[in-house]
Amino acid sequence: MISEEQQDQAALYVLGLLEPPEAAAFESELTANAELRDIARELREAAGIAALTVPPQTPPAALKQRIMRQIAMKPEEPTVVPLQRRSLGWIPWAIAAGLAIYCGVLTLDRVRLGRELADIRAIDALMQTTFVTLAPSAPAPADAKATVAWEPGKQTGVIRISNLPAAQPGKDYQLWAVDAEHKDPISAGIIRVDQNGVAQVRFKPVEKADHVKAFAISLEREGGVPKKEGPILLVGTT
Repeated sequence: MISEEQQDQAALYVLGLLEPPEAAAFESELTANAELRDIARELREAAGIAALTVPPQTPPAALKQRIMRQIAMKPEEPTVVPLQRRSLGWIPWAIAAGLAIYCGVLTLDRVRLGRELADIRAIDALMQTTFVTLAPSAPAPADAKATVAWEPGKQTGVIRISNLPAAQPGKDYQLWAVDAEHKDPISAGIIRVDQNGVAQVRFKPVEKADHVKAFAISLEREGGVPKKEGPILLVGTT
């Protein structure tokens, strides 16, 4: 995570406003921090675009003639260009620097907003997810367990199972969603564990289930059944 101080340092670095020791220290940070390099690159691009938008300024021809005339008349005295005229030369660069800083601020705000939106989406997704732990029931092994992460809005979920032996030939494990608005449990698909008794499967009930109150795993005929027939091995309520 990039701090506001680092972001400010990046803007000053791109504009060449850091002292040599500060610039050297910041370059060391850039070497070790990819995110900071990205921000510095975006600021550099913004500064370059802003500078190109300022038209080049050509000094008036009369200014050069007057300076040369003063040099010829007073060789022993240093020539002083009036402050008002001399200041005109840096105005375009000041405008460019101001535009670069403004573009840099916009870029940093965009980066911060993107991060905040990502955090909000992540929090929102977690808030809408229901986690259910399924406990074993005979004849399942006592150490068998399963966890369901159910997203009602998407009508999908993920189940992770451990310590459940593979089903015997001719049999399959089947997941069910018990919904308050359905008389019978709704099939959520077949689950096959690996040789270590582990499985992680994304599932979707065959019918809409807006009010799920429990999930269960039963042992059924190979290929599954439309309506539960076999014994319940694991079950958990929401």
